[in-house]
Amino acid sequence: MEEIFKVISEKPEYAAWVFGLINALWLAFLYFNKKRHERELIAVKQSFDLDLERRKKVFEMKATQYESYFRHIDAIHNKHQTDYQDVLTPIMNEFMSSYLQACDHNDEAEATQATIRFSEQISKITRDGFQELSVIESETNSLRLTASDEVAVLLDEIKELYDQLFAISGKMMSDLVKITIENDQELAVKNQAELMRVGELAKSKAKELREQMRNDLKQI
Repeated sequence: MEEIFKVISEKPEYAAWVFGLINALWLAFLYFNKKRHERELIAVKQSFDLDLERRKKVFEMKATQYESYFRHIDAIHNKHQTDYQDVLTPIMNEFMSSYLQACDHNDEAEATQATIRFSEQISKITRDGFQELSVIESETNSLRLTASDEVAVLLDEIKELYDQLFAISGKMMSDLVKITIENDQELAVKNQAELMRVGELAKSKAKELREQMRNDLKQI
């Protein structure tokens, strides 16, 4: 310490130059350090903004896909709520009227035609069902690309339940002639009970899926 004071006393100009240089270097360090921190803060902010924008886009994309999926599901449910009363019953009544009238007149040709018309109408309903099933399958495949594992599992389970519903509906329609001609109410009740059972399972799984989709969106 004494040596330093001695140098300062003997060479004040040199000491002033040294202190000035040190101060300049210190100020330069502070300046460049501040600039570096500013650049880092800007980079962090830009990264944060980009992440927020990415998450926002992912949220909007998933929300739109989930909404579209349940729009289709709800539309199918609403469309088929009164199918038995509004669609199948008139077809059955028309068939029975034509078929029984043909039988009364021993008109086998007309009885055959009545059965053919009935089968064609049932086939059209089946084709429409295939189209609805393909929509669900397409929506499921699209969602599985970005959905969480939990959502993907539920999507597959619901798809399987709708496959079962379609198969049961097909059996019900194929049994209609037997039920109608033979008045086999036991078979009709059995088919209806199975359809209701699987339908309730599908509704329960759909409710579970809605909740899981909400959780999925919250985690984005």
